[in-house]
Amino acid sequence: MFSFHRLSGADPSLGVEMSSTGEVGCFGANKEEAFLKAMLSTGATIPTAGSKILVSIQSKMRDSFVPTLKKLSVMGYELCATEETAAFLDDVGLEVTHLHWPESGQMPNIDDAIRNKELSMVMMFSNQLSVRQETNYAIRRLATDYNVPLVTNLQVAEYFIKAIEDQRAGNNIQELSMQEYWEMDGNN
Repeated sequence: MFSFHRLSGADPSLGVEMSSTGEVGCFGANKEEAFLKAMLSTGATIPTAGSKILVSIQSKMRDSFVPTLKKLSVMGYELCATEETAAFLDDVGLEVTHLHWPESGQMPNIDDAIRNKELSMVMMFSNQLSVRQETNYAIRRLATDYNVPLVTNLQVAEYFIKAIEDQRAGNNIQELSMQEYWEMDGNN
């Protein structure tokens, strides 16, 4: 978690130098609950079933993220994606809505979806080799400015979705003290 709202114009994609800034630690009955609590404490929200999630994944990262995308689809989320990611998702049999890049002038586009609060989350996985560096930055910044939860790390996204899946399976978040978790574990 980093205070990007206070830094107008800063790119909300943390590099290795800043990725530990604003860390949050939480306790839970299992690691999924603790992780979900940590994400929620940073201001992230759990998208409601049926809501739209934008996914933009650089080609070399796509194959490894398919199982997580399938989980999202099974949980009832509507996947939206940029052009190449949408084509990839369609090829692997996932239903997807193509959102156009803002500069294309075509509708529906990513900027309008963010501004109109149509997206409940943006997951954008790119690096400095991306051909759309400036556009990717603008989308990340727009998501931050409009308070749309933004995830830019593939592993964080995978674990966040796993934690949501665990919570939906009936492992609800408990509000217990550290001592109560300690006692639950049989350590007196």
